Amino acid sequence: MTETSRPASPSAGLRVVGDLIRDVLVVSGPRFWGIAVLASLLALVQGGSLLLLHPILTLLGLTGAPPKLPFLAAAGQALGLSGALAIYLAVALVLAGLVYAHSLAVLRLVIDYGDSLRRRLYDAVMAMGWAAARGLRPAAVAHSLTAEVSQAGWAVDQLLRAFASAVQVPVLLAVAVMFSPLFTALALAVGLGGVAVLMPLNRRAYALSTRFAASNRALSAEVADELAGLRILKVLGAERLRAVAFFAQVETLRRAQIDQARAFARAGRVQTLLATAIAAGAVWAGVEAMGLAVADVLTLLLIFGRLAQMALRLQDHWRQIVRVLPFYEAVRDQIRTYRAEAEPPIETAPVLRTALRLVGVGYQYSPSAPWAIRGLTAEIPARRITALTGPSGAGKSTLADIVMGLTEATEGAVFIDGRPLSGGARIAWRRRVAYVPQDPFLFHDTIRANLLLARPDADEAALWAALDRAAAGFIRRLPNGLETLVGERGARLSGGERQRIVLARALLQDPDLLVLDEATSALDNAAEAQILEALQALSGQMTVLVIAHRSASIALAEHRIDLTIPSEEPARVGPL
Repeated sequence: MTETSRPASPSAGLRVVGDLIRDVLVVSGPRFWGIAVLASLLALVQGGSLLLLHPILTLLGLTGAPPKLPFLAAAGQALGLSGALAIYLAVALVLAGLVYAHSLAVLRLVIDYGDSLRRRLYDAVMAMGWAAARGLRPAAVAHSLTAEVSQAGWAVDQLLRAFASAVQVPVLLAVAVMFSPLFTALALAVGLGGVAVLMPLNRRAYALSTRFAASNRALSAEVADELAGLRILKVLGAERLRAVAFFAQVETLRRAQIDQARAFARAGRVQTLLATAIAAGAVWAGVEAMGLAVADVLTLLLIFGRLAQMALRLQDHWRQIVRVLPFYEAVRDQIRTYRAEAEPPIETAPVLRTALRLVGVGYQYSPSAPWAIRGLTAEIPARRITALTGPSGAGKSTLADIVMGLTEATEGAVFIDGRPLSGGARIAWRRRVAYVPQDPFLFHDTIRANLLLARPDADEAALWAALDRAAAGFIRRLPNGLETLVGERGARLSGGERQRIVLARALLQDPDLLVLDEATSALDNAAEAQILEALQALSGQMTVLVIAHRSASIALAEHRIDLTIPSEEPARVGPL
């Protein structure tokens, strides 16, 4: 599901429920049928307990007209009141044990299903091609992985509990038929009429739940944007301006929530009135119109009381399902969309020994967008340092993405030692590339954990060697050294410190190609000189592509690709 909402059709809810049921069956396997068996046993024991009430009522002297089931009265006389009550108590204990086992089985399945759905969504996001993934709104994806998956799990919980209630209905009806088929038929007809009355209310509730889910998702994304851009807002003095948009979204969510609550309350009120009217009509019909025995009428009332309770539970479960179903639908649609953008299966990685060649390379971000790069033919020689220069907007970062294998050129081709960089080879090539962005990113973890992302088997000596090459000796002066927590996105460190750790992580990887995007822009002159000296030592050992504006970084290069604007003009390519 995209970030925009869709109107809900009356049949949409049933189709989504069908998808959810099929998904649960696939995830749960035999466990679902185990839960179904427990639910069936619950229904049978429930029906048996109601049958046992009849001889107890007869023994208490509530007779009147001859009973419809004389064998129950005879059984009661044989057992006596104490014996009948003892059996009833034993049945109640069995029933309590079945309820406990069923509830625990449902809980485990719901948790496992939520884990499965979250894993599938996460895997789908991680498997996307970069061209599609960069268009995602991170806050919306985070909301889906947390809140929406949890709501989908709640839908499964309510679905399983609704199934358990539904299984009890035919058992209770069968017991009721034993006492009076006519009474049962009339009660069933009235109950079905009540369901017909409630259907339009349920459809309305589903449509409002869909709107509420979309508003909730939009507000979460708005909050994430506000927090991510808080520094800029403060510098611009635009806090109040953004607050207007934020509280407008809060008001939209508030209205959607109130409308949804009204719809559910209206359905609940109608349901309660119907249940009360049916119960009153049942007493009159049994005693006055049909002349049933008092014990029969009381037993039937208990049976239909349970049936009414089951109907109420089913309605409540359905309302809960309707409320959270749009969240499952959103996650389901996201998984489908993201899987459609999955990268091809990985192949053997090409090895760079001679040169990486670009032949007539062009790239568009969309068919209607202007060309970011067009007609570029260039070469990046192996084990040399190449500078990629050009004004802002010339396509330097786009070209870096193509060279690293993150995206595939719209036109033209890329070759590594004559092997095309496409399909699964492009995915494998990324494992041999290291990247240092202009805005360095660190995960909210220790310095050690961030470094080990590049090489999980690196020992202490290797970590410190990479840090020293990146002029990151300041880590030795930190109280916790490599175990220092860097904060969210490395917020507890300065920009220069983050940049040096990210460079160390790249060097630790020992890549075939190292791409640096203004990697020294946040460093002072002394630290920059140290890093440039380390990079200079890589010449002859590693292929390095430096995206640079600063003269010191450009002077480091032995080869240059100079992009110009407009992109149709030829780039200046060649050795310095």
